[in-house]
Amino acid sequence: MGEILTAIFGSNSALATVCVAMLPLLELKGAIPLGVSAQLWGAAALNTWQAFGWALLGSSLVVPIIALLFTPIYNWLKTKKFFKTILDFIVGDVAKRSDDMKAENKNKSAGRVLWLKIAAIFLFVAFPVPLTGVWTGTCFAVLLGLNFWVTCATVIAGNAVCGVIVTFVCQVFPQITDILFIVFVGLILVAVLAKVVSHIIKKRRATHESNTTEAN
Repeated sequence: MGEILTAIFGSNSALATVCVAMLPLLELKGAIPLGVSAQLWGAAALNTWQAFGWALLGSSLVVPIIALLFTPIYNWLKTKKFFKTILDFIVGDVAKRSDDMKAENKNKSAGRVLWLKIAAIFLFVAFPVPLTGVWTGTCFAVLLGLNFWVTCATVIAGNAVCGVIVTFVCQVFPQITDILFIVFVGLILVAVLAKVVSHIIKKRRATHESNTTEAN
């Protein structure tokens, strides 16, 4: 991956950090250790807070785009059988969480419900683990019914906190930033694999239950 990045961006580590931060899965959490990697960029490597700034910029740029386009694209894809299967796999868990949260807060005041939603999205994005970044966080916020500006502000604020945590780790352990990036990519692969396995198990269980019901 390092060879691909240097072939595309040359020694422009700042631009590479911005672009990587815009990607789903990697996002800010992967872009910061990548931007400070002396092994990859040599003298052009960013310091930790420069990497934080550029990564926050890149990951924040996608938030309003997702917030604006998610609902129409989501509703259209749900009408297509092939895409609906893919959609259920990608955002099915997020959609279920949003439905559960709406049901739990049904009898609470509107103001309290709004702040509970904001807190849930903020914490979801702020926690620096795979699959909880601005892409899924923004989709989650839209599914919960938060308006455009509240969605953007909440997700970007959570993303900033996540970035501060990752930056702090990179600053305290600068000698292992390359390892941190590799570990993070490995965790992404494990998380995606776990999601695939969980999705297959749920589908088989649902099919089995359906067949059992029909047999009875």
